[in-house]
Amino acid sequence: MSDRYGQAIQHVLHATDFSDGSTTAFAHALRLACATKGSLAILHVERSDELRPDWSQYPAVRDTLARWGMLPPHAPRSAVADLGVRIGKASVADPDPAAGVLGFLAQHPADLLVLATHQRHGLDRWLHQTIAGRINAETDGATLFLPVGNPGFINEHTGAAQLTSVLVPVDFEPAPEPAIEIVCDLVSSLEIPACHIHLLHVGSHSDQPGIQLPDCPAVQYHWHHASGSVANSILQTATAVHAELIAMTTAGRHGLLDALRGSTTEQVLEHAPCPVLAVHEWLD
Repeated sequence: MSDRYGQAIQHVLHATDFSDGSTTAFAHALRLACATKGSLAILHVERSDELRPDWSQYPAVRDTLARWGMLPPHAPRSAVADLGVRIGKASVADPDPAAGVLGFLAQHPADLLVLATHQRHGLDRWLHQTIAGRINAETDGATLFLPVGNPGFINEHTGAAQLTSVLVPVDFEPAPEPAIEIVCDLVSSLEIPACHIHLLHVGSHSDQPGIQLPDCPAVQYHWHHASGSVANSILQTATAVHAELIAMTTAGRHGLLDALRGSTTEQVLEHAPCPVLAVHEWLD
């Protein structure tokens, strides 16, 4: 991968089971693939042994692009390639959806995985390890999680991007720079005219880590400080700054306690008021 995310986001994977809420994630994946002029693979994951996906029940790429005004009505298939984006579809049958996605990624690596996720709470989350949590812990690339019922930052009907406020938690470990860089890349690729990146350090001002902030003309940086639980501080600040995205570098899980309660990223994902972008620290 490139050292700069501006060249690293070339392959986007959207995994779906055709359930309610998946169309929002599809819109984000398609819009981001078009913005970065890369490739998009749409992966249907089926729990049943009989793999016969009915693609007609899912949004059509050309119809969606036409609705967004990026293609004329009834454009030929070749018109999609003329936009500089390559689209592919695939299917996998696996009773374990997370294993199906991870198996596909092993054969077809992606720089960015986009998927819808149901937010589990309480006993249900303790008894059933979330698919999102497993993918976050076991995949190597960046993952954009779209909570079902949340519209996200891409308008599903128009394709317009709204990414004016982003929250990035900052600490010494894992280093926050990978998450900040990929946000700057998204802002640039989506041609966002002005974006406020809110940097949150849970701790005193004197303990604030020194970081290198990318020089992105459309971005303004703002520092915030909080005390107490890291996950709660992230969620409270996200609400306060009206964040349209929480972007955080993740180191996966550490030790028995994290295995039981989930990583900080998973805890945030359970209650996040907006999409969550998890970027693994080794990408930096």
